[in-house]
Amino acid sequence: MIAPVLLSAVPLLAVIALLALGRGAVTSSLVGLGLAVVLGLTVFPVDAGTLTVEGLDFLPVVVEVTLILLTGVVLARLLGALGAMTRISDWVLAASPGPTAGAVLIVFGIVPFAESVTGFGIGITVGIPILVHLGFGIRKASVLGLLGMVAAPWGGLAPGAKVASGLLGIPLTELGIATAQFNVLPVCVVAAVLTFAVRDRLAGLLYSVIAGVVLSVGLWGFNTLIGTPLAGVLATLLVVAVLLLVFRVGGARATFDRELALALVPYGVLTVGLLVCSALAALWPHPITTLLTSPPVWLAAGCLAAVVRLLSRGPGTGATLREGVRAWVPVGVATASFMVMGWSLSVFEMSTRIGEALSAFGVWTVPALGMVGSILAGSITGSLSMFATTFGSIASITDTPVLEVVAAGMASSGLANGASPARAALAVTMAFSALPRTATAPEAADASASSGDPDESGDPDDTAASESIPAGVPADALLTRESLERSVLLWTVVLSAISAAAVAIALTLTV
Repeated sequence: MIAPVLLSAVPLLAVIALLALGRGAVTSSLVGLGLAVVLGLTVFPVDAGTLTVEGLDFLPVVVEVTLILLTGVVLARLLGALGAMTRISDWVLAASPGPTAGAVLIVFGIVPFAESVTGFGIGITVGIPILVHLGFGIRKASVLGLLGMVAAPWGGLAPGAKVASGLLGIPLTELGIATAQFNVLPVCVVAAVLTFAVRDRLAGLLYSVIAGVVLSVGLWGFNTLIGTPLAGVLATLLVVAVLLLVFRVGGARATFDRELALALVPYGVLTVGLLVCSALAALWPHPITTLLTSPPVWLAAGCLAAVVRLLSRGPGTGATLREGVRAWVPVGVATASFMVMGWSLSVFEMSTRIGEALSAFGVWTVPALGMVGSILAGSITGSLSMFATTFGSIASITDTPVLEVVAAGMASSGLANGASPARAALAVTMAFSALPRTATAPEAADASASSGDPDESGDPDDTAASESIPAGVPADALLTRESLERSVLLWTVVLSAISAAAVAIALTLTV
């Protein structure tokens, strides 16, 4: 009994060890994938027909996610070349009393809104470049952007909730409401981190509390009144509207001009296109309308809109596109490898063995499993595909209501959705994409890079800087990409663990 469980855990342990040794997301993901496949085929074999069917079902998901990352990274490069990110960031600063308020707007409003519409980490591709332009360093902008995954259970119109609902026979709306109740705890964690991540902590606390309350009440209310798929979109829009109103009452003023409108066109194409086509697909189910609800289609449309503007400015568009593709390659490889690794653990039932072994320790292990599954799969949908039935088994073994157990697992998966190695790599890539084009990550870092302290990164309130650092470039941009990815991953995993622990305590006390 112990040997199969330990063997099932080998890919996970190998990934953890390699990441701790600083080998990076690409190496760790490929090794983990190789171990999962080899162990699955040799120790935990399944029927070839089953393996083929499951693989063909999962392949489109992998392709879609990698295309989302490709178009998202390229779009960020194009917008950077156009100066659109600078204009949007200037507007955020003008619409808010300062960088502190702007950060709260990004983390509680803009990132979760974009994530609720598209899913798959697109929210961080939108928010992190803006945080860098607001003056935050690479590390701090990456961590704060990843914390914007706080509403990830509703990301991409909540397909993960649909998976759990279908597998366990739980009403979707009831699952959304219960998840919103547990999700208050991750919201509190994010509010606390934001408060301490900025210099103006009193303002950070005030705005974070307002945003957190509006988000939590909005998620619960819209799940109840409208339904789970659109609850995240509507709740995060409400957060943006309320914060902008509060900022305006406080004296902040921002004008909406032609330049800002042009800067927002690609995001408008993405958001409106997805929402309209999702509505059409619901009213008129057809392969074409289903295809048009895929985020890469509208991200590509956003890229096309940006390319048209960039071409009108003269040569350089091709170089920008090539830069985007080069930046995407390591992120795409790592993400796809981790996804297939998670699928392998599921299809060879290794994740089930791990979950059943943990169920002996009680219901509090469910949030931990939700966190681990989300980190491994890089998505809540993948996590619930692996562990939803395990959650049901744990609920049955411990005689606990399955609705609360699954909701706790989903809530703990939210922040963990941003704590995967692939997401950390994407976050750092997006942060670097927002720097002046002359700034690049060096091949070697100073010895102090290994400390991992987020306060060493640039901060919009910090005035001291090394004379050797180019203007507009944060100090931690001189560190290696690997050290930054490792530091960002460490912080997001720790914060996700704190969130999952809080959810576990709440679950234990309420069932």
